[in-house]
Amino acid sequence: MLIRQLTISTIAIFYLSTALAHPKHHHEHASNTSEDSNYSVLLKNNHNDELRNQIVNVLLEKAYSKGDGAFLEQAEELMKSSHNPSDIENQLLQTRLAQANHEFNRAETILNKILEKDPKNYDAILQLANIYRLQGQFNQSLKLCNQLNQQDIKLYQVGCQLQVDAMTKNITEIQPRIDELLQLAQRLNKNDQQWLGNIMLEVATRFNDQTLASQSLQLLTVDNLPNTLAKSNWYIAQQEYQTAIKILTPYRYHDGALYRIILSKQKLNDPLAKNDLHELTERVQSLLDHKDHIHLREQAQYLWISKKYDEGLDIAAKNWNMQKENDDFEVYAALALASNNRASTEKLLNWSDATGYQNPTYIQKLKQMLKQL
Repeated sequence: MLIRQLTISTIAIFYLSTALAHPKHHHEHASNTSEDSNYSVLLKNNHNDELRNQIVNVLLEKAYSKGDGAFLEQAEELMKSSHNPSDIENQLLQTRLAQANHEFNRAETILNKILEKDPKNYDAILQLANIYRLQGQFNQSLKLCNQLNQQDIKLYQVGCQLQVDAMTKNITEIQPRIDELLQLAQRLNKNDQQWLGNIMLEVATRFNDQTLASQSLQLLTVDNLPNTLAKSNWYIAQQEYQTAIKILTPYRYHDGALYRIILSKQKLNDPLAKNDLHELTERVQSLLDHKDHIHLREQAQYLWISKKYDEGLDIAAKNWNMQKENDDFEVYAALALASNNRASTEKLLNWSDATGYQNPTYIQKLKQMLKQL
């Protein structure tokens, strides 16, 4: 059924959250209003929860692929019209919206209630595994990944396992699982290839694996925001700053893209980086003034490139208490290094030792700085 295909595709999008800033940061970028109104007319003329859920899933996909929060706001509004809010499919959509707004505790509560009623609901298992992973609860996440043992969702089990293992093991240890997924890659549909390519490219970037990066980039054939951000992370890590700027420019309306453009220009000593930073400053200040959605990690990243290291470190520490994805670690580590902060450096290294988290570049830098302090 279409609803199931859309559901699993949308769940996969949430596994790309590492690369994405909050989708409600649409600023000057506007949605296609004629397209949006067609959804409303369609639902008005044929109102039922199944159709509404399909439309909400489509809107969620558009919100993340385009980085346009107008679609997310429409999805939230449509969810208010449910005839049966306690239906599991409706609850699963509520958890995806909660995650989009970084309301992870709320999403976790709903997902656990769903699994009490339906312990083998793979949508709920995959979502909850993702939440535990981003919170740094790797053992709990992996246990849930292992429960995705139905043959028709084997891909998602292996992908789920890889994302957890990639946080706690080195590249040699996870290579067999990478090879298993790459063997499946050419038989996958385009949506699944994008999902897999993003996972692989994040791993390749962290471990500086040129071969895996090349294989991953071949999968990312769709020109959208998540793919562009993932690719730019790789190019920036490889010091290919001009390439990163080129692919990011069409998406500069998005805060995450503009942040990476500024970072690249700063590395190139491009004087125009100041103009871009001024634009991002105005965006961030507007969000703060209006108490709009802004993620703490985004604030920390902005403060880092603004060279406001002490203020950024405080924000990064608060963000770290909420979630512990690779990007969260890296911005926290970058600010700890820039401010020569012993407490934060020790905190990150102790967490890495306790969990087995792998980040060859930053962990080495943190250890070196600790010896000097």
